Amino acid sequence: MSFGPMTGLFMHETCSFETIFLVSLFSGTLGFLMACIIKSPSRPPVAREPISLDRFVLIKGIPAGISLLLLSIPYGMTSTYIAVYAQEIGITLSSGLFFTFLAIGMAVSRLFSGKQVDKGRITQVIRIGMYLVCVCYFLLAACDLLIRWNHELTTVLFFTIALLLGTGFGTMFPAFNSLFINLAPNSKRGTATSTYLTSWDVGIGIGLTAGG
Repeated sequence: MSFGPMTGLFMHETCSFETIFLVSLFSGTLGFLMACIIKSPSRPPVAREPISLDRFVLIKGIPAGISLLLLSIPYGMTSTYIAVYAQEIGITLSSGLFFTFLAIGMAVSRLFSGKQVDKGRITQVIRIGMYLVCVCYFLLAACDLLIRWNHELTTVLFFTIALLLGTGFGTMFPAFNSLFINLAPNSKRGTATSTYLTSWDVGIGIGLTAGG
């Protein structure tokens, strides 16, 4: 989620669009080929329940899904338009560094969030990450005003926000995933994962469209 946008922004500053699209095509093809060589053991067929809404969406997970959807809307806006925002407010350093610090924050968050989730503090971890992300987005919006006061300090703040955003989202992602799994019985873990990913993807799509 961070390495791809970071690489794309760095390439945008040094490469032509033809090169960027060729690298994207090669990367996607390589990923497809690697997915094709994955072999999973076959399992005996099991009796299927009648088709119902609960087969596609985890009913118990709808409130958590709405929460995750609302959180992914600003993530979709940020990952798509942060380079435009940085250019408009006057950040002169490469916007690819934003995703570099975002990735570092996500990596750092794994050092402590997973242990807390394993101890059963799922909602507490989500709440802490949510508070951190909300504060970061208010600060990110304030950069437009702060840069008129002090350019260097605002530049430092801009990339510090990226680090903290990565920490916040990296804290919440595994906690949300565990929350959905815990809400589902063993026979509906696939539905739980589907609800988690669908909420995330729909939120990112809304953020991309609304931001555009």
